[in-house]
Amino acid sequence: MDRTVFKLPFTRGAATRYQCPSCSKGGLVIVEDSFSSKETKASRDMHDHPAWGPEYYGSIYSGILECSNAACKEVVSSSGYGWDEEEHFYDEDGNPDCDYVSYFRPVVFHPHLRPFPLPKGLPEDVEKEINKSFSLIFTDPPSSANHIRIALEHLLTYLKVKRFTTNNGKRYYLSLHKRIDILPAKYDGIKDIFLAVKWLGNAGSHSNHNVTLDDVLDSYELTIELLDEIFSKKRKQAQSLAKKINKRKGPK
Repeated sequence: MDRTVFKLPFTRGAATRYQCPSCSKGGLVIVEDSFSSKETKASRDMHDHPAWGPEYYGSIYSGILECSNAACKEVVSSSGYGWDEEEHFYDEDGNPDCDYVSYFRPVVFHPHLRPFPLPKGLPEDVEKEINKSFSLIFTDPPSSANHIRIALEHLLTYLKVKRFTTNNGKRYYLSLHKRIDILPAKYDGIKDIFLAVKWLGNAGSHSNHNVTLDDVLDSYELTIELLDEIFSKKRKQAQSLAKKINKRKGPK
């Protein structure tokens, strides 16, 4: 997973790095006549300020992107916000010059992007929660992380880890942490990764934690390792990241 795709803005005149959510083969290209941006009121109100300059400009945008794969041609709507930045360069005579470039950062995609491919055989309830997380990655990172936590609960059920215990004839639901503790021995090597995803999801459930886009991307990288281990049996290394999150019991 290339994290920079989700963290860097794009410019109107350059190709985006977003992958088509339908075919996962083509890139998403802006349909030029569909793209529109307009200055915000807050930006307009700043024009009379003595310190105003182009770097204070702010806008919102909307537009359609189309898959570059000729066999797909999926269309995706997007909206978000923009700003201008001064960029320095040398002109054709070798003299220093500068200009302002408009950058845009997405907030919404429909259909949503898919940061990583899901393996075949993934239970429907796990897939549903991961897709909910994908749809909220830009708009609500805490909720996005929490949906990965819910997917983890469903994944443990798929692995036949019990959900409750009985005491004096009464059923008591087991915590996610306890369920991870009682995973079968064959999953001992990835228990730390399960726990790290849990801590990030817990942080997304509580308002006193500032869950960032980076934290969500951490949870995705860890989830990729879990799904690879369970569904494709490929062993990779995510232990270092997992240990940092487990030590802090939350975002690193």
